[in-house]
Formats: sequence, C-alpha cells, structure tokens
Amino acid sequence: MKFPVDCSLPGFEQVIFDQIALFEFNSFQVGVNALDDALKISIRNHLEKAISAKFNVPVQQEFPDLYLLLYYDRGFFELQPKSIFVEGKYKKFSRDIAQTFHYCFRCKGRGCSSCNFKGKLTEQSVQELIELVFFEAFNSNESKFHGCGREDVDVLMLGSGRPFVIELLFPKKRTVNLSELEEKVNLLLKGKIELSGLNFVAKERVVEIKNTSYDKVYSALCSYSGKLSQKKVDSFVGKKISIVQRTPERVEKRRVDKERKKYAIIKKCVLLENNTFIIELLASHGLYVKEFISGDGARTNPSISSLIGVNAVCNLLDVIEVCFENSEKK
Repeated sequence: MKFPVDCSLPGFEQVIFDQIALFEFNSFQVGVNALDDALKISIRNHLEKAISAKFNVPVQQEFPDLYLLLYYDRGFFELQPKSIFVEGKYKKFSRDIAQTFHYCFRCKGRGCSSCNFKGKLTEQSVQELIELVFFEAFNSNESKFHGCGREDVDVLMLGSGRPFVIELLFPKKRTVNLSELEEKVNLLLKGKIELSGLNFVAKERVVEIKNTSYDKVYSALCSYSGKLSQKKVDSFVGKKISIVQRTPERVEKRRVDKERKKYAIIKKCVLLENNTFIIELLASHGLYVKEFISGDGARTNPSISSLIGVNAVCNLLDVIEVCFENSEKK
C-alpha cells in the first residue's frame, strides 16, 4: 500500500498519521530509505516517537503488526500490516466446490472456451466462499488458503472436517470474534460448507499443517463389470495392503511423475444391485483412492480391481474421517 508524501513540508507526519489511523495495530516498526544515513536515522527516530505518542503503541523490531517504510527521497511511503492466520476445520457438502481458487491452465485467467470464459477451473471453492466473510470481518482483500492435503472437486469432506489455515493479507482490522465469524459463515454457506474450531495461530502453523500426514477413511460407491461374490470381497477385509502408486494420468500435468509407496486397509465392502458396491477403506496420506480402485492402467499396484478380479471404477467418493490420532510429520 503506497501513499505519496512530501517530507520537505512542515507537519508531513500528519499525512502518515491519517493513513496509519485506518489500521488496527498493537505494535509497529519504522524503516526509512534515504541517501543521507544521518538523515535516515534522524527521521526514523522522529517518526517512531511521534507514532508511539500519537497512537499509544510501542515500537517492536521483530514481527510488528504494522511496518512503515518511508522512501524519503522519492516522496512516498508504504504501510505493510502483518498477515493474520486463522486455523480451523472445514466440511464440504457439495461435489461442485474445489478447495482453492485455481486459474485455468489453458488461458491463465484470461478466459477461454475451456473454462467458459471465467478464467478459473471451478465456479466456486472453499477458499473463495469463506474469504468473502473473512474479508469483511478483517477489512482485508486478499487471502492464501493452506490446507492439510486436499480432496477432488467432486469429493465430499465429511466427519470432523479437514484442517486448514487461512491467511488474511493486508488486514486493517485485527480484533475479531471468531466464534461469531464461524457462526456467520456456517449460516451463509449452509448446505455447502461448515467451519469449526476457528482460532488465531502463528505463521509457523502453516508449515506444520502442510507437513503433517494424516490417514483418512473413505467411502466409495463403485461399479464393476463381470461377476463378483461377497465372499471374494470379504477375503480382503481387514488386511493391510501395501501399494506402489505411480502419479495418476489425470494429475501428471501438475505433479511429478514418480512412484510412491502407500497402504490401505479395507474396512468393509458390500455388494449392491446393478453391479455396484460400496467400499470403506482406511488410506495413508497421499493415496489416490480413485486410482487405487480402478488400477489406472496398472499404474497403481495392487488395486481393488486387481484384487477382486474385475474392472471397477469409483463413481462417488467421500472423505468420512481424517484420523488425527495417526498423524506424522513428513
């Protein structure tokens, strides 16, 4: 955020005060860019004392709420508020909502026939839906969404929810009642998204949450071709299956093509009518479950298809629990 100021005029500090007054902050730091080192130090000391007296807040050299950088010789200053980080869990009840905003890979946001000229891959995302409420609360206009893994657009996120941290950039307000904010989000987005456990966290929590691996329990409705018996599928229930999975074809454009060692435990499998079955399984972090079911042209080995001896595909997939007790650091 850049603002012009003529530091040669008497009382130029008032221009800075007027902009600072728009921000809520409990600490600040001043930096001055000037060719004259002595003048730079003098101006910085002057501004620190003036701002501290005007707003009754202390100077803080490390991680202040607000950083003022004055370009003395060039006639402008910048205000850089510290980002706010809010952690929580989200549930997703729609098969048309992505986790985060992504530009269209083809047009890079300009708009094309592939994205219906919207410039993005999906109409809605968890990030975009909740940030609108957060922006109003924190008087911010930009966010970054840090999830503990992600589910596909067409996958429901149920159970107790998936951990995330939303980072609010350039906030003007810092004191927000998160219980009320959570309630507002859940009311406005009822039937689409539900948040829980919102709390303020430090920046370091982003690294922790992105580097922690969780097993997950999935439920999948699958269809198959050929003949299959309940006895056949029951023979694999309860067994831990070691899996070698090559990056699936559907994501190899944006993921490194390599083999990963994963595991899964089939908790139950029930045959239904019309050559369908429901399977519930515990999967290690990062397992592509749809491909574990189909085999993905033998890129996943073994697969549900190879184990039961028929070609199976996943029609609907839900995350029904994130297993926090089985977490591990990468």
